[in-house]
Amino acid sequence: MHQSVFSSARPLIAFLTDFGLSDGYVGVMKGVVLGIVPDAQLIDLTHDIAPQDVTAGAWILATCYRYFPSGTIFTCVVDPGVGSQRHAVALRTGDRVFVGPDNGLFSYVLAEQQVQEAVTLSNPTYHLPQVSATFQGRDVFAPSAAHIARGVSLTELGPQIDPMTLQRIDLGMPVHQGEGIVAHIVHIDHFGNLITNIPLSMVPDLFSSPGMQLNFPERQVVITERRRFFSEGSTHEDDARPFVYADSAGYIAVAIHNGNAARTLGMRRGETITFVQMK
Repeated sequence: MHQSVFSSARPLIAFLTDFGLSDGYVGVMKGVVLGIVPDAQLIDLTHDIAPQDVTAGAWILATCYRYFPSGTIFTCVVDPGVGSQRHAVALRTGDRVFVGPDNGLFSYVLAEQQVQEAVTLSNPTYHLPQVSATFQGRDVFAPSAAHIARGVSLTELGPQIDPMTLQRIDLGMPVHQGEGIVAHIVHIDHFGNLITNIPLSMVPDLFSSPGMQLNFPERQVVITERRRFFSEGSTHEDDARPFVYADSAGYIAVAIHNGNAARTLGMRRGETITFVQMK
C-alpha cells in the first residue's frame, strides 16, 4: 500500500454539509471517522448550507479552505444527487484533499488550484459494509476521508479520473464592460451582507479613487457610499444607508450597519450588478 502525504499523528478533517444540527447526521459521520482513525482532529466548517444548495457550499468552501493547515482533508456533502449516477470523488490539490460528490461543489477550488490527482471512490474496501442509497456521507465519504487520514493513497480508493472531467457550475466570472465591471451577487451571509464576485484585485483603488457607483440595474438601486469598516463615519441618521466595503475573503460586498442589506434592498443571490469607479 502506498503511503499518502496526508498521514500524520493527528490528521485534520474538516466537514462542510447542508445537514444542519437537529438530526444525528453530522455526529454519525464523525463517529465513523473516529472508528477508523481515533486520533483525528475534526473541525466543523459549517453544516448550515441551505438544503441542496451546491452553489452556496462551493462559495463558502472556496473562501475558507486556504486558511486551514497543510494536510487538511475536507469532507464536503451537499448532495442533491445522492444515489444517482453522479460520482463520489476525492481530489488532491497540493497539500489538501477534498472528498465529496462530483456535482460542482468543488468548482471554485478547481478554478483556483491545480489538481494533482483525482479518483472515484469506488473501492468498497474503504466504505462501510452496507452503503445506503441516501446517506453516502456516512457510508462512503466519511470512511474514505478517514482512510486517507490514516495514510491510504487516493489511488487505493478507486480509479483515477481526468480532473478536466470533474463537474463545474457556471461561476459567472466578472467582466469588464466599457468603463465598468459587470458581475453578480454570489453569496448572502448570515448578516444579510451581499457578497459580489468582484475580487479586490480588480479594483485595487477602491478607497483611493474619487468615487464609485455600484448599481443594481434591474432594481434601479445605486450605491455610492464606501466604508473600510462597518461603523466608519456612521451616525444614527445614516445607519440605514447601504455601503460598499471589502469583505474578509477579498471581494467587494454591500452592507448596512447593524442591518440586513439583502432584506432591506430586496436582493437575492444571482442579482446582476455593475461597478464603476470615477477617475
